[in-house]
Amino acid sequence: LVAEVTRLIDAYQFGEAGRQIKDFFWSEFADWYIEIAKIRLYGDDAEAADTARQVLVHVLDQTLRLLHPYMPFITEDVWQRLPHEGEALIIAPWPTPGRRDVEAERQMNLVQALIRAIRNARAEYNVEPARRIAAIVRANGHAELLRQQAPIITTLARVDEAALRIEETVPDVPSPAVSLVVGDGVEAYLPLAEMIDLERERERLSAAITQVQAEIEKTERLLADEQFTTKAPEAVVQRERDKLADARDRLARLRERLEALG
Repeated sequence: LVAEVTRLIDAYQFGEAGRQIKDFFWSEFADWYIEIAKIRLYGDDAEAADTARQVLVHVLDQTLRLLHPYMPFITEDVWQRLPHEGEALIIAPWPTPGRRDVEAERQMNLVQALIRAIRNARAEYNVEPARRIAAIVRANGHAELLRQQAPIITTLARVDEAALRIEETVPDVPSPAVSLVVGDGVEAYLPLAEMIDLERERERLSAAITQVQAEIEKTERLLADEQFTTKAPEAVVQRERDKLADARDRLARLRERLEALG
């Protein structure tokens, strides 16, 4: 980030430099690293907790230096409240790029992709945020890495630690289950019985299918009416056609989900 922001500012691309700082600060640091660091901060290993605190303060310090040209009064005020060397942020040295560990980035991207896939599935099936679920991971050569990072996976994806299986191959996939393609050959399976009330979900999907079918029939009748298609503005007719296509797509996805439940 430091190398890229420095390059952009030197090229007078201030908007893009600011966007990259914001994306890093908000997404990578706040959304991911702070949440991951809590595992060590609240754990029993005092040395690991101290390391996490040092990294948190260091990254916040360096990011405030990058942000200082954009919001000097706020960054100065925050920086003064942190452990720091020097009198003021405005005269503090500009950050210098550190060593880039491409392999660590690749590994972390895989862990993040797995967590995102599980989170998305939870959201799609309206799983209660506090509910811990089971997960079976087909690691495809990445079992050691994923087992090492299991605390992150269980914490951020809300997976039951005792119900997380990470295997190189998974011959016995439970049914019904949500199948997730993560990437780099890694797949995950979430047993639906551990996520939702299957009977209630069947009823909900059946009701949704009935509702979408009624919507499709109504739109089809409208588009079959020549008076509407010939007299209404083309934009209005096209909007109804788009609505029909969208409804048919939703119906297909709902039927697929219902079929997956048995």
